[in-house]
Amino acid sequence: MKLLLTITLICSSGYLFAQPSPLSAPANDTSTSRVKDESSFLIKRKPDILENIHMNFLLRSSLEIPDGGRQSSIRLNEARFEVLGTIVPDLDFRVRYHLNSSQMPKDLDNAPGSLDYAAVNYRFGRKKKWSVNVGKQAAFVGSWEFENDPTYEYQYSEFVNFQTNLFMMAIRFGYQVNQNHSFFLQLHNTDNSSFNTTQANAGYPADGLKGAKNPMGVYATWQGKMFNQKFLTFWSYDISQYASGKTNHSVALGNKVILNKFQAYLDLQWAALAVDYINLATPSINKYQQMVNPAFTPVFARDIHYKGAVLRMDYEFIPGWFITAKGILESDSQTKNNSTIGKNFRENIGIVAGLEYQPIPSQHMKLFGYYYYNQVKFRHVVADANDNQHLNLFAVGVLYSVNAF
Repeated sequence: MKLLLTITLICSSGYLFAQPSPLSAPANDTSTSRVKDESSFLIKRKPDILENIHMNFLLRSSLEIPDGGRQSSIRLNEARFEVLGTIVPDLDFRVRYHLNSSQMPKDLDNAPGSLDYAAVNYRFGRKKKWSVNVGKQAAFVGSWEFENDPTYEYQYSEFVNFQTNLFMMAIRFGYQVNQNHSFFLQLHNTDNSSFNTTQANAGYPADGLKGAKNPMGVYATWQGKMFNQKFLTFWSYDISQYASGKTNHSVALGNKVILNKFQAYLDLQWAALAVDYINLATPSINKYQQMVNPAFTPVFARDIHYKGAVLRMDYEFIPGWFITAKGILESDSQTKNNSTIGKNFRENIGIVAGLEYQPIPSQHMKLFGYYYYNQVKFRHVVADANDNQHLNLFAVGVLYSVNAF
């Protein structure tokens, strides 16, 4: 009930925040900005009725060669299709499907997992600085890693892959203070499936937990542009509830630098989950508990803290040739009530180093090759029951963000 009152209070003041940019996700969404680059359109002329409508395809495939006993394969990494545009002045829409994702609808929001976007955005006010965005949309979380075109992100952090509900039913309000600063409030479902479904899929008993009456949350977000738009901020705070009486908090600070031939982002994240419903830290804790007590029944872990940092750098060293590098460092902790599990009992480390070639300057197509190293390391008592995990992977392939029209 306290969480519901908090959400109600925030949203009642939320009309102070809106975004005047098109519905098309955040203002800096690369897939949206490229729509304005008409030189990349495959179809130069189209009927007048489609003048303000755009269609894009996001594609990436690669040959992946992992180490050890894992099989090599040619994989379809990304396949997304979207249509977006302006219906009438100040009213926009966006629909995007993730084609190689599940088509089954989720039981809480009744939307298929493959649906990224299905929303409309309305700008209003005397100077059109206010907006409201309603429907299936992206979490307005302060992560440039997630905000980046998914075609260009070869490997993701656990924060993006597991901790964040990336696309959900939501209502987003925004207000653009000026050309450089915007503020947002987004009321959203905590997850796309009910807590009971999530718990059943994990195979855990109730353990005194039940789904919240209002499994929702609120993102409060600031996007800023400074130093002649060379430094961008994307900061957010989220409060949510999923299990009844259990409140979650998260902070995400996305920072980005854009120069002539170089750009980089540094994302910093922290989250406190009263119940580890994402089931990321829980399995290793359960394994330890079962080692100590074979009669122990696995359940969702409580009071888990996640923190992480993601750094990516891209440099065009000669025209059409790019070097890319990415580092990921994340850790999990359980320290409440002097827990024996301890601080940073699980660490996730990822390193990506790659080379990209863009043969046609007018097209967002690249040939690429990269090396990926990943290690999951366990510490303290949990290490007694869990082995460290390693992965070395080489990949070569092609990516293409197609602006059809």
